[in-house]
Amino acid sequence: MPLASLHDCRCTVCGGARLVSTLLAWDDAAILDGAIRCEACEATYDAIWGIPFLGHYDSDDILGLIEIAANARADNLFASRADVVRIERLLAGYHDAPDKAAFVAASSDEYARAPWFSYRYTEYLHFTTVSDGVDFDGLDVLDVGAGSGYDTVRLVLRGARVTAIEYNPVLATRGRSTAPEARWIGGFSHVLPFADASFDAVCCNAALHHMRNVPAAISEMLRVLRPGGLLLTTGDPFSSESSTEDLEFEIFNEHEAVLLGVNESIPRFPEIAKVLIEKRSDLEIGFLTSTLYGFRETALSLPRDIFDLRWWPVDMHIRLAKAAGTVAMRVRVTGAPKFDVPLQGPCVLRAGAYAEVLADFEAAISSLAKLLPQQYVDRTFPGSSQTKFELLNGWQAPKPGLGFRIAYRRARWFLSKPSGADRLSFGVRRLVLGKGYVLDVLVNGRPAAASLALADDLWNEVEAHIDTIDDGDRFVLELRIRAPDSANASFKDYQFAVRDRSFR
Repeated sequence: MPLASLHDCRCTVCGGARLVSTLLAWDDAAILDGAIRCEACEATYDAIWGIPFLGHYDSDDILGLIEIAANARADNLFASRADVVRIERLLAGYHDAPDKAAFVAASSDEYARAPWFSYRYTEYLHFTTVSDGVDFDGLDVLDVGAGSGYDTVRLVLRGARVTAIEYNPVLATRGRSTAPEARWIGGFSHVLPFADASFDAVCCNAALHHMRNVPAAISEMLRVLRPGGLLLTTGDPFSSESSTEDLEFEIFNEHEAVLLGVNESIPRFPEIAKVLIEKRSDLEIGFLTSTLYGFRETALSLPRDIFDLRWWPVDMHIRLAKAAGTVAMRVRVTGAPKFDVPLQGPCVLRAGAYAEVLADFEAAISSLAKLLPQQYVDRTFPGSSQTKFELLNGWQAPKPGLGFRIAYRRARWFLSKPSGADRLSFGVRRLVLGKGYVLDVLVNGRPAAASLALADDLWNEVEAHIDTIDDGDRFVLELRIRAPDSANASFKDYQFAVRDRSFR
């Protein structure tokens, strides 16, 4: 495969713009260490399955690395290109239909009656609204957080010359198969590997709330826009300026995807608006909300909820910051705003090295143990407060005084082996009655105890063998519950309690 064009790309280590390939071509099936080099500072970048990855993972990417592994599972595949085009055309027909109920009833496409169709249409409606009047034909467009390429296809079908950037190499390679017309680049929203003023438009669909630094990402998306360029974002939840992380923990405590590793967040509105307000003299800004909770038009107004699409001028940012809801944005660069060009922190893991282990989900998780800052290892159990790290690893919020902690479907501990210990013991109990449920115990992705048929509503004592781990070494212990009828199992069916963890 020929090298993807790097003409507008920059080095995320030094900021230089002289990136060159060290190879003439590469195999799409290969992961090539150092396939791209910066002529200014000699930093090198990897090519991952045919996609240049212009960045590396640093110490602040731990939660993102867990999410990457969660999305690397073989059962997490996305629709084909044909399916994406089919859905897009169905959404367009539904949008244009004067009688939407009649359109669904008359449609021969079962997707029109799928439970997820309304959610996809909401995203479609938001994008259609914020992009009203924009002719994408021939525009250079950057799709940030492109994922599996669903929204990239939407831009391609509208005639744009699309560059898609994604920090997860597994999703990027899936996305390229979905939208092969786009140029795919691996990299990060908070340190985009592109020169200033490289694009006519930047699109970001329901991705801000997955980013580790929302203000930095918005700053970067504005930096790479040309004069007159548009930033279009859609479908991001936000919380009020007074909210805390505890609100996220409450909302996500029974959120299946988050408990299985997907790093969702609910940024506060000031985080979303911060850079826009700072640069407002050079920008034309519009906020579009589809849901608003507790909104006050004035300081004396009673709070109310609003459930329709509404545009708000930038001057309403103070009022919006006191509410919660879902927001999209349309921002045009009208002046010449100045932005610093950010650089990445020290590398703790090359992108290619992590991609190498992603084919083995167990190895991907196990490989993180040695990279974790100490604050994530040997945490007190069951603990007295929730953390995002424990949430993403399957643990619901601890309840002080119970002596146990509830997990969903699978839960992990990252631990160091004490000198002389060869077993880790603990108790496990299901929360609801039901026969045929089985617990699997794995250490570094390999069985560490015989699979255990869980007795109804009783504590089951478990011993996991850790004698293959060297004293002082870190390891991952994972508990997984299997249901006899997984197709009909409920959230509660997959909950289980754990107590009395101790080394022996």
